[in-house]
Amino acid sequence: MHRQTLKFFILFILLITPHVYADTIKLKDGTTLEGKILEESPSTIKIEYNVTKSIKDIKSINRSEIKEITKVSEDEIAFNAIKSLLPTEDLLSTDDYDKILADKPAKFLRLFPSSTHKDSVQKIIDEIKKEKAVIESGGVKLNGKWITGDEAAKDPYNHQARILGVKIIKASKKNNYSLVLNHFDELQMNYSYSLAYNETIPLIKEILPKYDASLNREEQIFEVRNKEREDQYKSMEAEDKKRTEEAFQAGMKAFQLRRKEAKELKKIWLPVNKWDLESILDARQTIVKETDKLESLDLALNGSTANALSAAFNAFANKELETAKSQLDIAKNNGARGEAIDKLSEGLEESLKADADAKKAAAIAAAAAEEEEAARKAEEEKEAKKQKEAAEQASREAAAAKEAAEQASREAANKKSGISFQTILIILAIVLIGITICIKIFFKPEEDEFASEDEFTPEEDN
Repeated sequence: MHRQTLKFFILFILLITPHVYADTIKLKDGTTLEGKILEESPSTIKIEYNVTKSIKDIKSINRSEIKEITKVSEDEIAFNAIKSLLPTEDLLSTDDYDKILADKPAKFLRLFPSSTHKDSVQKIIDEIKKEKAVIESGGVKLNGKWITGDEAAKDPYNHQARILGVKIIKASKKNNYSLVLNHFDELQMNYSYSLAYNETIPLIKEILPKYDASLNREEQIFEVRNKEREDQYKSMEAEDKKRTEEAFQAGMKAFQLRRKEAKELKKIWLPVNKWDLESILDARQTIVKETDKLESLDLALNGSTANALSAAFNAFANKELETAKSQLDIAKNNGARGEAIDKLSEGLEESLKADADAKKAAAIAAAAAEEEEAARKAEEEKEAKKQKEAAEQASREAAAAKEAAEQASREAANKKSGISFQTILIILAIVLIGITICIKIFFKPEEDEFASEDEFTPEEDN
């Protein structure tokens, strides 16, 4: 079943299942008592019932006064407890999920194998197992929303900051101010340009006065507490007093060691112990300093810086390098500094250089390919021209061959019919030559004779 569909199914079950958590006795006078039936006899029933939400009472009632009894079955009570497992809390580990599964759900299936709620319990178990699988794949649940490992990897800086922000909220709900400020200390030291840091500041401003009030009470009763401890020692046997004092001094020594380590790490919020007045007074002074510091912060500027840095991380993860650079520049110009910012900047510069080199190489390759393509086209055109000339030559040769074949065909036809046309032409030429010679032979003497007579005529006249 799809995850979302399963969630809706479970929610539907939770809504339609009657929320009966107690036995109910309705009296004939209209009174209704809700609680747990403790004893039953043929004539009376003893019930522990709720007078108010926090006050209980026990009452024995005669059966003659009772109109109706509604009992809650054991599997119903157990199922109601299991329904409260969903939705699960934020930031649970795989071990946390294993403990949940091994507790109430496993016991229910073992104790009530035939319960009508068995299938519903199994579906809740399946949902918890699916959530555990998401955790195992690197996901995490923050503010009721699931973030996958891939999503977290896009912006690890803000992801880790969000985890601390959720831890701060969870600790604040339990009024564990020391734990709240320990988490905030880490958030402030390592993720002061994150979205979570800016969002958490208003909550810390509310908590600091409450923490100061708590420390003030500890300061006021410090002397009284020490006197009570001394008085307790007086009533102890020597051996018991020695063991108690040794345990006390070992605890104080461990506390001072933790305090020293915190100082070396340059933490703002140092450990506080109710038996150490100096730590209480130091913490109260730190509250004053940190309150002034937080009041002086420009939350609007912090917000724009955090948004720009988050956008830079996400753009870099999505290979949008120019966008990442412009957003990172905004964050750095606003004062964003730190190891994570430096790492992002270095990675961005390397990627931009690699991208520029890749573009340059691509341009060179494109130019070479274009040149090669031009050479190829020129060679193809040359080859095409050569082929065209060869085709034309072949065409001419074919035409000549055809003409020769036709000539040969005609000659062959003439030879077949007798004398060829060429032979006839030769004969005619010979005849013409012969006629010409005859004409010259026969007609030339007569012309000479007439010429002689004309020549000598004058002499005769003389």
